[in-house]
Amino acid sequence: MDDQTPLDTDHLKKWLHDVSNRLAAILAMSELLQLDSLTPQAEKRRQTIEDKALEVRNLLREMSERYFP
Repeated sequence: MDDQTPLDTDHLKKWLHDVSNRLAAILAMSELLQLDSLTPQAEKRRQTIEDKALEVRNLLREMSERYFP
């Protein structure tokens, strides 16, 4: 990012919020899949999806805390 360009915080807030909402949907679907009888391979894949989604959620939280304390 060019240091001379001001950060558009309104857009950044909206994008963080929008990504967070979509991530919540992914995590909710992962939880619903826990109710199904999945093969061990499918359960492993479901767990990977959940783990990575939680990692992204933590990154979003860190960005939000940095730019919007």
